[in-house]
Amino acid sequence: MGNETGKRFRVKCGCGAIIRVPASTLGRKGRCPKCRRVLVLRPAEDDGATPRSIEPAEASNPADRTRPDAENIKFRCTCGVKLAVPPTLAPRKAKCPKCGSVVAVPTQSEPGSLESLAASDEVDSLVAGLMKGEAVSVAPAPHSAPGERRLRGASDHMGIAPPIERPGSVPETVSGEPKTCPSCSRVLPPNAVICTDCGINLQTGRALMTTQDEKLDEIYVYAQSLIRWLSWPFWTGLYPIASEAFGLRKPWLTRGIAVVTILVSAWFMVVYIYNPGPSGPATANLMLWSGQKADWGTEWRDDLSAELRAEGYGNADIQAMLDEMEQAEYRPHQLITHAFLHGGPIHLAGNLLFLMVLGARVNALIGNILTLILYPLLAIAAGMAHMAASADAPLHPMLGASGAVMGLAGMYLVFFPVHKVHMVFWWRWGLIGGFQLHLKMFAVRGFWVVLFYIAFDVIYTAFGLEDEVAHWAHLGGFLAGAAIALILMLSRLGNARGGDLVSVVLGRHAWKLLGKPNRPGFTLW
Repeated sequence: MGNETGKRFRVKCGCGAIIRVPASTLGRKGRCPKCRRVLVLRPAEDDGATPRSIEPAEASNPADRTRPDAENIKFRCTCGVKLAVPPTLAPRKAKCPKCGSVVAVPTQSEPGSLESLAASDEVDSLVAGLMKGEAVSVAPAPHSAPGERRLRGASDHMGIAPPIERPGSVPETVSGEPKTCPSCSRVLPPNAVICTDCGINLQTGRALMTTQDEKLDEIYVYAQSLIRWLSWPFWTGLYPIASEAFGLRKPWLTRGIAVVTILVSAWFMVVYIYNPGPSGPATANLMLWSGQKADWGTEWRDDLSAELRAEGYGNADIQAMLDEMEQAEYRPHQLITHAFLHGGPIHLAGNLLFLMVLGARVNALIGNILTLILYPLLAIAAGMAHMAASADAPLHPMLGASGAVMGLAGMYLVFFPVHKVHMVFWWRWGLIGGFQLHLKMFAVRGFWVVLFYIAFDVIYTAFGLEDEVAHWAHLGGFLAGAAIALILMLSRLGNARGGDLVSVVLGRHAWKLLGKPNRPGFTLW
């Protein structure tokens, strides 16, 4: 440097800080006092001028890019965008400005329709060592052809030079035998951990989970505002509010089922549940009737008459309702119609919540047409399980979508056992605590949520406990849903991309039963 050794040079960091450094620091590393970013200073050629520092972006010399010996390297990303890179950046890493894919800059322009190295074997080593290399930013290319974008390295953008090789240092190399992806048979570098084409771990054969968690922030905000009002009539509760899973379609069928259920249940509650008089045997026969009608006797009529009289019904209305119930009997259509009827707003809201949180994810995976076929089958399975369990009981009605919804929960357990379900727990303190609301939102694995709720049905049926809930209908729908989900996967009609129960338990050994994770999915609309 000669007489320039005592001169100080001006360096501008990416955060905007201006730093003055002596000429003796050129070629060394330094740290910005403001943002603590590590900078590597290097002398830049400027037509024989005195060495100077390189400032961000605008300090790059456009003439260097237009010289014939510095022609941009041109290639195309897999998303279709054209990229142009100065040869000084080869073979560094960068991200595509359009799709965000990690690319490695080729050493020279390739003829014809060029492929991005994001789809090549080198990207696996790039992904594995992403945190080890130099960060490369992306910016539009002012001197590129129309439709092209230029990848700008740290030396162009931040005044950072490539890593300096000290005398005697040995370049880092990767040794070992190349790996082969067991799913797609693609040859990968020795240090590869994940196959970027299949998305599987090369050691375990288990696929990386793919989820859809958009709008979670909105759901959290909405749930908080709703529970602040709901916690006054209901001081405590534990319910799911959202779930994460993989799906290819919008769950229009689940939303349609919810709308139809609301309308039919509202009509039924007005006409039958809250009607002060009889509504006719046709309405009563929409519920699922099961049990022995011969067991009805005078004692049963007297007890029911006393209950109706205590509720304010007149003798004529009581007699008409007793006659109406005596005309009720099992009919095949009740196995489906009972799933669209509910005995009250709370009963309806609980079933719709689980339908939308868990059932909508199953719908998004298997498609709307298949959901249209399976939902009535789940309702039938739940109704038949209840009828079989109560065959010796006195004749009684059953209604509600909980059996069919638990069937969808069983399918969710098989398709998405390790995906997260977002829960909310609240407790409003009484007078001693000043009626303060304690609210907690958290996420757990899906199998814990499903098993927690189905455990109540198992306990009640195992110990013969009785309440007003059709526990056998829940168990029947749940087991039917789990069996149907397994059949769909074994027949290759359902593909949860390696996040299903069988793949989670067996890893790559599940491929013999279900096929490889990278196979195309099958979805009906």
